[in-house]
Amino acid sequence: MDINIDIILDDLKEGKSQRTKDSLDNLNTLLETEFNKDEHDYSIAHIGRLSKASGGISTVSIRNKSGSHYRLLIDAWATKANTTMKKPPSPQSRKYDVASDMELLKYLSDPAMRAVFGQIIAEKNKLKSENRILKQNIEVNIDMRPNKIAPINQNSQVVQVLPSLSGMLLDSDIEALQDAIKEEKINKLGWTVSKYGAIKDEVGRTLFKTGFVLAIQKVLAQV
Repeated sequence: MDINIDIILDDLKEGKSQRTKDSLDNLNTLLETEFNKDEHDYSIAHIGRLSKASGGISTVSIRNKSGSHYRLLIDAWATKANTTMKKPPSPQSRKYDVASDMELLKYLSDPAMRAVFGQIIAEKNKLKSENRILKQNIEVNIDMRPNKIAPINQNSQVVQVLPSLSGMLLDSDIEALQDAIKEEKINKLGWTVSKYGAIKDEVGRTLFKTGFVLAIQKVLAQV
């Protein structure tokens, strides 16, 4: 925002003692340095800490009733930087967290779709739990003996046949999966499908994670 800090600073210094004027000048220099950074933090705690470290006024001086002119100067720079005097959220803040699967499920208005996706989420959580248990109980044995090349017995080769998905899903299950990734329905809801199969809402938030659409397409290809 286009704000003339010099005019505001001169107005704040009007009628003040020389000591207060010097403190305002020092604070203004510090705030200008913050303004030139990529990340702007104009909270009183942060500015007060930086000011005290550089020999200027402390956080208490800014918070005191008599420190209103300091707060006004900080607020002017914060406004110029299109922010406020509140502490900005850290990158680890829950504000940036991706919504959980069950929270994303609430975005689906179709009960049938919620039931299908709820079952998929439950199966996924079950597999993750089983995988975690397996990792906890795994035992690693390191064989320090010299490697030996054993002759290959052509007659001992084993071919493992995996069961087909055909017959595991009902027609209604297949229709529900097909409907879940139907392009017309996704577009009608204002959602989009990313290059890697994630479904995002109208403001770009991830509703279903990367690979979601691709996973359903793979399942449908096997039935």
